[in-house]
Amino acid sequence: MKNFYRSIFTITTLALCTLTAFSQTKKVLLDSMIRKANSDGLFSGNILIVDNGKEVYKNALGFTDELKTKKLTLDYRFHIGSIAKEFNAVGIMMLKEQGKLNLDDRLSKFFPDWPKWADSVSVKNLLQYTSGIPDVKWKTVKGDADDMADLMKLKKLDFAPGTNYHYNNNNVFIQRRIIEKLSGLPFNQFVAEKMLKPAGMKTAVVDPIESTPLMAKSYTNAGKHGDLIYPITGWTAVTLDDFYKWEQCIEKLKLINPASTRELLTPYAPGKQAGLGGGIMQGNKVVLHKHDGISVFYQALLIGEQPMGRVIILLSNNNQNNIFEIGDAVEAILNGKPFEQPKKPEKK
Repeated sequence: MKNFYRSIFTITTLALCTLTAFSQTKKVLLDSMIRKANSDGLFSGNILIVDNGKEVYKNALGFTDELKTKKLTLDYRFHIGSIAKEFNAVGIMMLKEQGKLNLDDRLSKFFPDWPKWADSVSVKNLLQYTSGIPDVKWKTVKGDADDMADLMKLKKLDFAPGTNYHYNNNNVFIQRRIIEKLSGLPFNQFVAEKMLKPAGMKTAVVDPIESTPLMAKSYTNAGKHGDLIYPITGWTAVTLDDFYKWEQCIEKLKLINPASTRELLTPYAPGKQAGLGGGIMQGNKVVLHKHDGISVFYQALLIGEQPMGRVIILLSNNNQNNIFEIGDAVEAILNGKPFEQPKKPEKK
């Protein structure tokens, strides 16, 4: 009997050692891959990788701005581009759960002095980018008031609501204005009080400016600086830790219920964006949540895969349009498969 237990102990010990060695190998490969991408000028930013519910890699690589005199740390915030649209989408569903709106409500309910087309556009159309409302006039709009004035002057939609898809920021802009009307709070205050605080996101900032402390500045490899000036407001900057907390709020349904979350993961058509980007629910569980964002020279990627206890977060202030390639390499390493090292773009 003693030999039996000794054998069980030996097998268990060997299995644990093998698993530990395998995990250490993954860490080495992840570190090697991302450091080479950084040294090749293909990635500047912060990265967090969680697998099987445990943090397996976390690092800050690169510089805080185009001067390249100060290195990034894990305390720096990054603009996350379109991923910030999740905050207004979740805000809309929070108000729905409170009985303050329905998804089939028309925009004329909130903006009675808008043109006739507002009678045909629903809140759900905004969430699914099927409103037919044209994009923000980026060349002339200098602030929220300008965009609101343009909407007031809009004579007709680009297509009948619900018949087509056009991913654009006016759908987002209007969601934020609805939230302000129904909550009685400026959008940035609503996000801070109703989402960031409950999520424990203590260092996230809505609408950061150049002087915001610990804000990574975006830049190109040629040294061009990306200004933190945006024509419309409502954009949230986060650290790795804050972003992970947000992903956990979505995955664990902490802010909105399963039905609301499913609504925000349901696109107009396969392959199109929804309120939370893209994802899959099985029953009342979020099994996949994937979203990316670009703004000026920032780029961000979020991948959450609940069955594997996996979260991958990439935040870059030096967009090389290769963040998906890096994400694919991370996934391959975690899955124990061969991976392709991100490469420099071929010279034309």
